Amino acid sequence: MSSNYLEPPIVVATYKLYQSFAPLCVRFPKIYRYSIGQTIEQEIMSLLRTVFEANSLPRPLREMPVIRANSHCELLKLLIRLALELDLLNHTQYFQFSTHLQEMGKMLGGWINYQRTGKSNAND
Repeated sequence: MSSNYLEPPIVVATYKLYQSFAPLCVRFPKIYRYSIGQTIEQEIMSLLRTVFEANSLPRPLREMPVIRANSHCELLKLLIRLALELDLLNHTQYFQFSTHLQEMGKMLGGWINYQRTGKSNAND
């Protein structure tokens, strides 16, 4: 996915997260590939689906899907940390995913705030 100006940054970020994770999951030991690896992949896809859903809804209906997307993001942070602790990811990979998820969390937090207040905090 090229960085299309029509795609919200959170959609592009989630897409890139999946692109980064999928090749690593294939290298997980079989016992973890079909448990935690598959769970992480499914959570990333659920996050992508949820932000797409939120973006397609009229503004007054977006808050709940954005909150669900934030929940997916928080769960992904936990699962990535678990993958590190199980030695499925090295520290560099963990740091990259963790940083990426932190940025995505900030985007989602800003979106939630905007939905609740109608104001952007871009200048804060």
